[in-house]
Amino acid sequence: CISQSTLEKLRSLLENGKVIFAYAMTESGFLSLNSDDKYPTSVGKLVSGVKARIVDEEGNNLPPNKVGELLVNTGHAWSGYYGNPIETKRFQDSDGWLHTGDLSYFDDKNMLYIVDRKKDIIKYDGMQYWPAEIEQVINELPEVQDVCVVGVYDERHGDAAGAIVVLRQGAELTIEQVKDHVRKRLPVDYKQLHAGVIFIDRLPQNANGKTLKREARVLFEVK
Repeated sequence: CISQSTLEKLRSLLENGKVIFAYAMTESGFLSLNSDDKYPTSVGKLVSGVKARIVDEEGNNLPPNKVGELLVNTGHAWSGYYGNPIETKRFQDSDGWLHTGDLSYFDDKNMLYIVDRKKDIIKYDGMQYWPAEIEQVINELPEVQDVCVVGVYDERHGDAAGAIVVLRQGAELTIEQVKDHVRKRLPVDYKQLHAGVIFIDRLPQNANGKTLKREARVLFEVK
């Protein structure tokens, strides 16, 4: 989901419209829908016929408000990826559950929240964190148009967080202002921007507008 600040900006522009969140995958189709303004960061409740579980690394079911990988089962047949049985087996287990790779949780009202991609988890000093959490905090700054947070390898600590920031036209912001905002909002050491902040004109993206984190990480390697 988008950050709260971005959502508020979007709603201010849609005087006669409504923001609706949904969750879907090519492999499964439509899975959830949220049209309730009381839960602005949720992708909603599961649609009829869809089952879901949140599991830990060992495949154990997790209770509400605990983050783990989202598994879904639509009850419909899925023939897999053409010519790629290995990836098909990795994505769909023998019981028909699709392993989405999305870190998620359900709240006490059975509303689903997507936290980040499982493969994007990074670790600093043995503590795991999600880039999306830091990205949402940086997006709260009104000067910021776009941001990408990546893990930059540090041989002593692991993956240090680094932010690539795109500013709005005419806006001014310093590296220290970004770091200070993160420090105030996320007051734990392992979530700080130890790898620094880089300002660029545009994030590297594919044709669908998805940020290419591998290419973004290279910016720190040549810094």
